[in-house]
Amino acid sequence: MFKQIQRKLTVQYLAFFLLFIFLLMIVLYFAIIAIVQQQQVQELKLFHQKEHYHLMGDNIRKDREIEYDANRIYFYYIFTNRHKLVHGDESIHGLSKDIDQLMVNAKDDDPQSIEWKGEHLLLLKYHQPLNSNGNYMIIGQSVTKEFHLLERMMYAIIILTLIGIIIIAFLSHYLAGKAMVPIKQSFDRQRKFVSDASHELRTPLTVFYSSLEVLESDDENRFSAFGKEVITDLKDEAQHMETLLEGLLFLARFDQNKLPIKKDSIVLSDIVKNMTKSFERTLPESIKLKTKIDGKIHFIGDETKIREMLYILLDNAAKFTEQGFINVFLSSFNNKIELIVEDSGIGISEQDTQHIFERFYQATKNQQKEGTGLGLAIAHAIVLQHQGHISVESRLGQGTKFIVSLPIQNKKD
Repeated sequence: MFKQIQRKLTVQYLAFFLLFIFLLMIVLYFAIIAIVQQQQVQELKLFHQKEHYHLMGDNIRKDREIEYDANRIYFYYIFTNRHKLVHGDESIHGLSKDIDQLMVNAKDDDPQSIEWKGEHLLLLKYHQPLNSNGNYMIIGQSVTKEFHLLERMMYAIIILTLIGIIIIAFLSHYLAGKAMVPIKQSFDRQRKFVSDASHELRTPLTVFYSSLEVLESDDENRFSAFGKEVITDLKDEAQHMETLLEGLLFLARFDQNKLPIKKDSIVLSDIVKNMTKSFERTLPESIKLKTKIDGKIHFIGDETKIREMLYILLDNAAKFTEQGFINVFLSSFNNKIELIVEDSGIGISEQDTQHIFERFYQATKNQQKEGTGLGLAIAHAIVLQHQGHISVESRLGQGTKFIVSLPIQNKKD
């Protein structure tokens, strides 16, 4: 149980840390991109402010050829309002043929990040109506190196995150283990107290019950009708307390792995048939019991405990079914044995089904029924002790189905 809780805590810690790191990395990555791009845009704007009068002045005098220099940081192109290229300084060969089409929908002073033939470009467009032609300028720079740097940074962040996952997983497991220490100590003390108290109370309870029987059978004590009724009530309560103590002792031994289990070869089909026949005699006429049991299903386990588990499920079905049916199915397939006990009783709410196997838990609709609240917890413990699984399917007003799955084992297991 504690290992399962520790695993859940580890997963929760890990999920929390991973979410925090993931969001932090995303914010950091996009913040760096925004800062770098803002700096690049600012540099382009400064270049435009310093050079646009000179560049546009050259354009007014005469057309000039495109000058190409691969080492140039910034490039620019000047177009007429009819999209004719009249001048430019180029740092990426051939860009002049496509640059106007790439920026055809761009607005003035609106940075554009564009990929062109493997190059990543940052571009700005400015209209400069210095003459009747209404010339406009496109300036930009290659940010391919910066893009690749950010790309490598992203890969580094991913690798660091993966390394962080491993470190955080170990750290989460360690912290979860530390958090479980005081809980486990408290639980062990509580479990020992329940075990010791259950064991110690059995003897005085037995003496008390025996004393009531002596009083009841003693002819010299002529009790009134009320006195006899009180003795009967005390005996009933003593029996109820004895059942409760036996259940607590059983579960305490199960928790401490001190519950002995026999591994005998039993014919489970015959056991289920005999028990359902005997149980059917105790049912009122308003409840019909039907069975569908595959023949000769063998099982390696403790017959006494299997009988107790089946009785608990049958008794639970009868207790909460006033009229209708109780069905019992037993079958085997895929190296598993499946036992189903279903009824047409009052059912269990979805909220209650999540806690139905907890000790002393009684569904809201069932609290008026007599019981210790330990029966299903004991049945669950017996199934777990046989390496099986038990589940419940139920809806209010539509009955309940308990499904027990047991592995077919060899006796040496």
